[in-house]
Amino acid sequence: MTIVINNNMTLTQRYSNDTMIRNYVRIHDPGHSWLEVPIKDVRDAAGVWDSITAYSPLKRHKFYLEEDCDMYTFYKAMTDKGYTINITDIHVDDFDAYLHNKYNTIGCG
Repeated sequence: MTIVINNNMTLTQRYSNDTMIRNYVRIHDPGHSWLEVPIKDVRDAAGVWDSITAYSPLKRHKFYLEEDCDMYTFYKAMTDKGYTINITDIHVDDFDAYLHNKYNTIGCG
């Protein structure tokens, strides 16, 4: 699988309102990676919803599509529909801890 990653996107590109451009974050830990995708986009990608594996957790309206199968299935479905996919990478020490902190931390202020 080849995914084009452009960490040097301009702000205009990253936050474009173009309906055929999708911007996602891929989270890497030392052993694996997951693509953070809103449920709506997974539903819009034909044939993907029913093929998501148990290795892709769902948290608060977002799937975290694992790299070995689900990420590619989603990416291919979206590009086949004509979407341009922009991916920004972030690196974390532990994916499970990242999700726990992201969804179980109460903001202050």
